[in-house]
Amino acid sequence: MSPEVLAVRGTIAAINRRDPLGVAATLAPEVAFIDAHGRRFEGRDTLMEGWRGYFATFPDYQIEIEKEQPGAGGVLLLGHASGSFRGRRDRAWRIPIAIRAEVSGGLVSLWQVFADTHLPFESMRGG
Repeated sequence: MSPEVLAVRGTIAAINRRDPLGVAATLAPEVAFIDAHGRRFEGRDTLMEGWRGYFATFPDYQIEIEKEQPGAGGVLLLGHASGSFRGRRDRAWRIPIAIRAEVSGGLVSLWQVFADTHLPFESMRGG
C-alpha cells in the first residue's frame, strides 16, 4: 500500500471518529480544503475548526470508501458520505462522494470534495 493511501486512510479514520484534533494531526500545516462548492479554506487550524463545526452539525457523519486510486502524490477516492442533522434520524442522508487528496511528507496537503450537497442542506432546513 502506498504512503499516500495510508495517509489518506488516516484522515478518513479520524473523520469517522469525528475527532477534529485527530484530523488536524493528519494534515500538513499549509493544507488546503476545497469544498463541493469550490470554496477554498487553508491551514491546519482553520480546517480543525471547520471539522469541529461540521461534526456539531452532523454528529454521526461518516465517509465510506469503495474505491481508491493512488497516483502522482495523491489518491482519488470514491464512495459515500452520510450523516444526519443534529443526529436526528428523520433528517438523515447518504450521498455519493469523490475526494481528491494530495499528500506531501506523509501528511495530507490538499483535500478536495466533489458531491451534490442538496440532501445535507435540505436536512438542515427540515425538508
